[in-house]
Amino acid sequence: MKKRMIILGVLIIGAIIGGSLAMAFSTGGAAARSSKIRRTILLSFKPEATPADIQKIAQDVKATIGKLKGVHNLFVGPQIIDRVPFRFGISMDFDDENALKAYRQDDEHHRTHNDYVHLIDQAQISDIRDE
Repeated sequence: MKKRMIILGVLIIGAIIGGSLAMAFSTGGAAARSSKIRRTILLSFKPEATPADIQKIAQDVKATIGKLKGVHNLFVGPQIIDRVPFRFGISMDFDDENALKAYRQDDEHHRTHNDYVHLIDQAQISDIRDE
């Protein structure tokens, strides 16, 4: 009886290992890597930038960038943590690298940047690929 239990245990362990290896090397059941990209832009403004200027930037970004094809989940607003140098942020998701490339080349994106760059002291940009 004890010998049968050992053999049964070995067979079960073998089946588990075999199944695990089959799943690890199978491409059909594996989830595809996401193509989405999140861009986060952190900004600090020069002292001469008024609250009205900052509000105008936020409205302009929402009105122009938020309408671009392939752009989703646009967030624009003030930073809520006081101890950081960047006091304002813009975050958006792109469907894929082509949507990010189109955004970078878009005339409205360039206009928005050029209209307000004189008010920006520092900027930090990060692009994160969703896995």
